[in-house]
Amino acid sequence: MGEGEVHVFSVLNGSEFPPGEETRHEGSAGDDRTVRALLGRLLMRPPDDIRLTRDDLGRQRWDAGPFGLAVCRDDGGLLVALARGLSVALSAVTVPGSVEAEALLPFSRTERAFAGEAPAGRRSLVLARMWARKEAALRLAGRGAFALAAEVDVLAAGPDGRVALPASGPWGASGVAYVRDLPDGAGTVAAVAASAPVRRAVFRRLRCPEPATA
Repeated sequence: MGEGEVHVFSVLNGSEFPPGEETRHEGSAGDDRTVRALLGRLLMRPPDDIRLTRDDLGRQRWDAGPFGLAVCRDDGGLLVALARGLSVALSAVTVPGSVEAEALLPFSRTERAFAGEAPAGRRSLVLARMWARKEAALRLAGRGAFALAAEVDVLAAGPDGRVALPASGPWGASGVAYVRDLPDGAGTVAAVAASAPVRRAVFRRLRCPEPATA
C-alpha cells in the first residue's frame, strides 16, 4: 500500500481466509477476529499478533503500524479500510424503501433540493448515497460532528472528494474530509472518508469461513 492509497475490503461469509482464522460474526468479538485475520494475511503475521483497541467513541483502532484503520458492519459482513499514513472512516447504508419527511433533517437545503429533483423511484438511493458520504466524513471528524450534519454539504465536494466541515465544530476551521463512493452492494451504498486527498482507492471483496456447526 502506497502513500495516498486507500484499500477497502468487503469481507463476506465464505471460504477465502485459511482454516483457523475463522470468525463467527457474533458481535464485536467476531468482528475483531475478522479484522485480525485480514491484517495478519496482508502483513504476513499471525493474527494473534495484531492488537486492536477502541477509542472513546468506540471506533476500532490498530495500535501498531503505519496504517489508519476503519471498520464498519453492513448487511453482508464487514467493510474494512486501510490507508498508510491517513485517518479513515467508513459508512454503509441500506437503501430504504421509502423516505419520511424527518429523514431529510440531516441534509442541507441544496441536498434536499437535489434529492427532490430525482425521479421518485431513485430518490431513496440518492439520499442514501449522500448520507453514506456525509456519515463517513462525520465519523472521521469525531465527537460532536453529527449534531452539525445539516451543515455538511456533500454536493459541494470538489473533484478530489473534498468535503468541508463547518468551522463551528470541535475540529476548528481547518476541518476537511476527502470522500469516495464505494461500489454498491445488494440494496446498500457505502463511502470512505480520508484525512488527506486519496490518489487511488482500491476495493476488493473477500470471503471468510462460515461458522462451524455442531
